[in-house]
Amino acid sequence: MRRSFGAALIVALLAGCTLGPDYERPELLLPEEWPAEISGGMEEAPTAHARWWTRYQDPVLDRLIEEASDNNLDIGLAAARVAEARAIRGFRQAERYPTVDLFAEAEREDPGLTGGSIGNEFTVAAALNYEVDLWGRLSRDAEAARAELLATAYSRDAIQLAVITDVVSTYIAYRALSEQIQITESTIASRQESLDLERSRFDSGATTELATRQAEAELETSRAELPALRGEAAQLRRSLAILVGDSRAVLNGLNNLGDSGLPTLPDAMNKLPDLLPSELLERRPDIRAAEAFLIAANADIGVARAEWFPRVNLLGIFGTGATDAGDLFTGPSMLWELFGGLTAPILDFGRRQASVSSAEVRREMAEIQYRATILDAFREVGDAWTLLITADERLQARDREVSARVEVVRLAERRYAGGFSPYLEVLDARRALFDAELSRTAAGRDRLLAVAALYRALGGGWEQDDEQEALSGELAYD
Repeated sequence: MRRSFGAALIVALLAGCTLGPDYERPELLLPEEWPAEISGGMEEAPTAHARWWTRYQDPVLDRLIEEASDNNLDIGLAAARVAEARAIRGFRQAERYPTVDLFAEAEREDPGLTGGSIGNEFTVAAALNYEVDLWGRLSRDAEAARAELLATAYSRDAIQLAVITDVVSTYIAYRALSEQIQITESTIASRQESLDLERSRFDSGATTELATRQAEAELETSRAELPALRGEAAQLRRSLAILVGDSRAVLNGLNNLGDSGLPTLPDAMNKLPDLLPSELLERRPDIRAAEAFLIAANADIGVARAEWFPRVNLLGIFGTGATDAGDLFTGPSMLWELFGGLTAPILDFGRRQASVSSAEVRREMAEIQYRATILDAFREVGDAWTLLITADERLQARDREVSARVEVVRLAERRYAGGFSPYLEVLDARRALFDAELSRTAAGRDRLLAVAALYRALGGGWEQDDEQEALSGELAYD
């Protein structure tokens, strides 16, 4: 027994050899700087944009985002996955430490044919079982669990960032529809007045039935636009109810959103965080999640390779045993045993090699996914910036168009009142103005949506918490 324990102790002293590759971030060919048109719009205040949506200065939007952060089901499910990953990490961490079990036995034996007296035996003992992590299998497994927990936490943050952006986008779309509904209702009221005037003029013989019918047709055309706009607004209210996790409002949609139009974009929203392209890797939670999954896959290679080598287990039993219960825990009744066991693979018909190959392929796939996530991130930044620039140009053009259309309507009405043109010219001018006002609202909406998309692409509104920093430190230095 002493020899076996001594051999096991020597093996334990040799522990510390960790198999598998240590993680190194893949070499990435990233642009050294942003294009001039993007970098020209940046300022030296990245922290000022942590809660970028508050710059809309809209308390209703702030309330919706707060409710979504607390009650959104996708965020809640992601948080549950984090809790599960945290529990798995705790289990794998505990695997590196001994287990201690308590057992008690009471035995009464009749010797039967031997003619002896009936004997009793009582035992109370603790058993300590410990696997020596000779090849780093357990440490690599714990490393993978930490990385998976970190990846799950980053994925939760990416989902939360996406939900916040969806709330902003849906709310802006709703506000745009509210403005278009107001424009349509105002147009309907104006055309109703025009129809009443034309009917009065027709009764007095000052105009023709054709002009009256044309005014009536224009009024009904405007009325026909209203139901579709209101229906779309109701759908957006239901979408907001789902985003904020309000199950009571799913059928009817959220109320108390107000009927005001689009918020005015503050000048500060034209400025973006001052950062280098390489800093995007640290600012976006989806990129951090992809890298954490890569770290976990890299650690799994070490777990698989360690299966090729022997496992060493130590077992110690400490307790007391006696033939009389009253003698337990006395000096002569104390007992102890120490065991050392080794299990080594000999023949598995390729199982372990297949496991190693599978882990290496998963690591390769994780690296490809990591690189693809980075490429998508840069594409999203470029696309969002392009959308913002084009949306800004389109909005300016629409503003000029509306100003011109207003003047056209004024001139057409003067010409008609002076008898220089038919009423159809007035109707055409008013119809064009109505379409231009709706288009200007859509252009303003698109510009606000482009701002939201750009801040999301740059990782705005997300910061690494203390737990994530601690886990990142463990992976870097463990």
